[in-house]
Order: sequence, then structure tokens, then C-alpha cells
Amino acid sequence: MSSVATGSANTNAEKRYHWNVVVVDDDPGLLRTIVQYLSEFGHAVRGASRAEEAWEMLIDEPADILLTDVKLPGMGGLELMRQARSEYPGLVAVVMSGFATVHSAVAAMRDGAADYLPKPFAMAQLRVTLDRAVEHRRLKEENSRLRKELLQRTSFDRIIGRSPAMQRVFQLLEKVSVVDSTVLVTGESGVGKELIAQALHYRHPVRKDGPLIPVHCGAIPENLIESELFGHVKGAFTGADRDRPGRFELADGGTIFLDEISTMRADLQVKLLRVLQHREVTRVGASTAIPVDVRVVAATNEDLRSKVERGEFREDLYYRLNVIPLHVPSLRERHTDIPLLTNHFIHKYCQQHGLPDKELSQDVMRLLTRHEWRGNVRELENVVEYATVMSRTREHIEIGDLPHEISGEMAPSSMPVQVTEDGLDFRSIVNELERSLILQSLEITRGNKAQAASLLDLKRTTFVEKLKRIRSGRPSCSPN
Repeated sequence: MSSVATGSANTNAEKRYHWNVVVVDDDPGLLRTIVQYLSEFGHAVRGASRAEEAWEMLIDEPADILLTDVKLPGMGGLELMRQARSEYPGLVAVVMSGFATVHSAVAAMRDGAADYLPKPFAMAQLRVTLDRAVEHRRLKEENSRLRKELLQRTSFDRIIGRSPAMQRVFQLLEKVSVVDSTVLVTGESGVGKELIAQALHYRHPVRKDGPLIPVHCGAIPENLIESELFGHVKGAFTGADRDRPGRFELADGGTIFLDEISTMRADLQVKLLRVLQHREVTRVGASTAIPVDVRVVAATNEDLRSKVERGEFREDLYYRLNVIPLHVPSLRERHTDIPLLTNHFIHKYCQQHGLPDKELSQDVMRLLTRHEWRGNVRELENVVEYATVMSRTREHIEIGDLPHEISGEMAPSSMPVQVTEDGLDFRSIVNELERSLILQSLEITRGNKAQAASLLDLKRTTFVEKLKRIRSGRPSCSPN
């Protein structure tokens, strides 16, 4: 509701709200009575005798509540309600009628009315009905909000995964997001390290209200990165025509995300170490330090420990950054999350491009599940967007909708076995391929037979029977 709580005005100390109400009735006496009655409780009430007039009022200033008679000259009350709720989905609509029947009440509720009021009615009954309708709408909005929060909690702000590897990440995030400890996020390019930084920031009880300042250390020119991080004073160098705060100052009270930290120059590593030690920065060209209250989250796709051993990264800075290490697994380490991620991206890009929701064919899902995904989640998302756009006129995404570098993996030339003039042992090759696929699926799912069967699109009973044959040494493909 757009209304504002005004505090208690009655003996029960009950919290009341001021509403913006539009009342529509072609009975001048009743219209005047309702407007006056509701106005006495502090509500802003506008009255109209025709639906067309009420619609102009709603366009001019949206309302919290529409109270309308069903029978009106010109446009009817139900038509007005449908039109108004289409434009303003949060509008609470209550209809009145002197010809109330069960059928008409059901029709009104089906069309979006929050309640139905048969005429004649007492003003006290009107007030109870409106209170009930507004409370019902508030509860629906609250439930919707809670569902969204639950979804965010489950997916950690767009970090999606049910695999054991991702569950371990979520468990660590739960503990780390509420404290101020420095976190070093590691993982291959494309796994979603920036999403981790966002989750750490927006789930912090205090810092979530402060700024989140990202710094891509590898993308800033070397001659500018010191000024970008720590700021500068006027006249510090050519072109410094005014004082300018750096990213650390801008992040005061919040979080700074230092991505690609492994690319930082050695001299800046020394200055960053001082900032982490003393929680203060000195602008380029200045002599006095400025205190900063900042949480630091750093990320890298390189092995910083190895860089330390090679003398390419300061050991003392490494230990300052690596207070809480958080490793994000590659997509190859969590193949079971691929169907979940794929469906999420299909829904996202169908909405973004105004397309109806689509489904993947089983062949496509099998192909995506076994692809290596060296570009990780970012590569998968790009492939799904491409396929979604290419299949825009159909309900299903097929192999031909995928980029060639993915769909080409289905080509005969990519098969591990080729038929030659000398022929081959069909049954033994099929048995070996089946054995290999079953063992791979068990390895991916850490021995979970139900999940492994799902990966191969097999019934669990069929999968278990094939596994028994493999373990007993019996062939699955019997000769004719």
C-alpha cells in the first residue's frame, strides 16, 4: 500500500492507516454519505458518479482503494475494476451492488475484487469490509515479499546451485557474510566471484546500507590505479585540477571489491598493505591520512600462493588478504547444477527478450551436461541466451539452436569410434561406452544412484540393473 501509518487514534491503540480512495456510485446521496464518512477517518476520498470520471481520477492520481457500484451509466463497475487493476495491480477493489447474487459476487472476485458489498449496508459494515480487504491485500504482498526473500536466501542473490560443492560455499557464506573479516575469493574466470562479493556485502547486517565499490585492478591503466584507489589532491600531477576521493574513501561504511588482485603492481601492494593494517588512506600528493571504515573482499583466478613463492606477490599482503579463503568451484566440478542453471537462464532471457518460456530437448540437456565449460557459468549463460534467441519462434530449444562450437560435439566426426572397412565389435563397444557413462555419472554425483540415473535420463531401477551387470562382469548388450 502507498499509504502511511499515522499512529493510534482510538481507545484500543490500534494502528490505523490513511488511504487514498476513489468511490463510484450514480446515487448522489449514497456517494456523498460514503465520501463524508471515510473522510472523517482521515482518508483522502474522491467521489465520481460515472466510471469514466473515476478512471480520469485514477490516471490523474493513483489510489489505494477503488469502491465501485456494479451498475453504472456507460462503462460498468466491473469493467472499470478490470481496467484499473490492469494498470495498477496493487489497487484494492471492492464492488457494491443492489442486485447482489452469489453468481455476481463470484464473478467479481474472479475478476480481481478483494470483497463484495451488497446494498443496502451500514457505514460501519463498509468500514469493516474495507479494513478486511486492505489487510488481505497487505498479507498477499507480505507473502510475496517473503517468498522472494526465501528465493534469494536459497540462491544467495543469483548464486545458483544444489550440488554438494555449492552447498559448502553457501554454508561458508552464511557464516562470513555477517562479519567484517577480509575474504579472498578464488576460482576460475567465469565462476561468479563478483556475485560472491555482492552476496557478502548485501547480506551484512550493517554494510548492506553502505556502498559496494568494485575495482577491477587489471582494467585500470597503471598510471591511474594509485589515484583511483587512494584519491589525489589538486595539483598532485598534470590534470589534477581538483581534490578527488579514491575508491577506498568512496567505499567508507561499506565494502570494496578488489577483483584481479594478482595483477596489482609491487609498489601498490605495499600501499594496500598499509591500508589494511591501519585502515586509513593517503591521497596522492597529500601528507595527511584519512581514516576509512571498509570491508575488503579480494578475488583472483590465479594461484596467489604460487605467485608468492615465485616472488611475484608480497607474502605479508597475501596473508592480510587470505584471512578467510573462499573457493568457488568450476562448473566442471558441479555438473549436477547445469540443468538448474540452464533453466534459470532460459527463464531470464525469455523474459528479457519478451519470449514465452521454452524447454530444452533431452538431447540438448545431455549435450550441455557433458560439455567441459572452460568458461564456466559465464560461458553457459552466453550459450543459453544464444539458443533462446535462435529458437524464438518455437517452444523447444534443439541442437541446431546451439552455437556451432557446442552443437558440433554431436557431429559424427567427434564420435570416439569410427566404422572402418575392417568393421568393429559393435556389442563390446556399446557395452564399454555404457560402462563408461555409468561410472562417470556416479563419479559426478559422488555415488548417488538417483542423481546419476537422472543425469543419464534413465529410470533409477534401470540404472541399478545396469550397474549390477557392470559389477558382475555381465554384458548389458546381449547378442541376438
